[in-house]
Amino acid sequence: MENKKVAIVVGGNGGLGYEISKQFLKQGVDVITLYAKDDKKAQKVKKELSKFGKFDTYNVDISNEEDVKKFFAGQKKCDFLINVAGISIEKPFDVLTIDEIRKVLDVNLFGKMICSKYAIPLLKKSKSGRIVNIASRFAYKPFFDGMMGYSVAEAGTVMMTKVLALEYAKYNIKVNTVCASLTLTPHTLEICTKEEIETISSKNPSGRLGKPEDVANLVTFLCKEESGYITGEDINVNGGILLI
Repeated sequence: MENKKVAIVVGGNGGLGYEISKQFLKQGVDVITLYAKDDKKAQKVKKELSKFGKFDTYNVDISNEEDVKKFFAGQKKCDFLINVAGISIEKPFDVLTIDEIRKVLDVNLFGKMICSKYAIPLLKKSKSGRIVNIASRFAYKPFFDGMMGYSVAEAGTVMMTKVLALEYAKYNIKVNTVCASLTLTPHTLEICTKEEIETISSKNPSGRLGKPEDVANLVTFLCKEESGYITGEDINVNGGILLI
């Protein structure tokens, strides 16, 4: 079906990106994901997600402009660009090297910017172009220690979204940010003990951590026709944690 929508999910093989990819597929959207490493995991994900619809995945270093440019030059269609990929290096600022901070910014901020730049020509051709950038509540509330690069990148993502939304509104491209709090992804379960998760959950007004579905539900809605009057927004999915 030539009229099927195509979503490119950057960082779509794990955590939030995996769930977003799966929900798109279940809704009849073809999905392409980009990943930076772990070919073995990528093939496992391809086998799993291909059960739900047309799915493919490519190894692309989004901090490398030439890699991204080459990938998008080979694509014929992109209706939805979902920028999920992100990393963190957590050390006190006086211990962090500038190169470490730059590495986080290169992926979490410039990676989103580069992918958006080269997706724009395809999104212009779409009748319903969307960019959804995944950020964090740390765009608004600085983490207490060791997250200089991460917090700055998240705040920058929110403003980048607004600039893109304003500049490309005339092409009917809607651009929004979804800011998530700590979510129960496989990575979270690896780095947090059961006791830590219970403690963090108890501090949230909603009494729990987010689930990948909480974020994916909003992302896929922002790519539907019903969301066509929403652009330039940063929407928090955090159970109310920013209220306290």
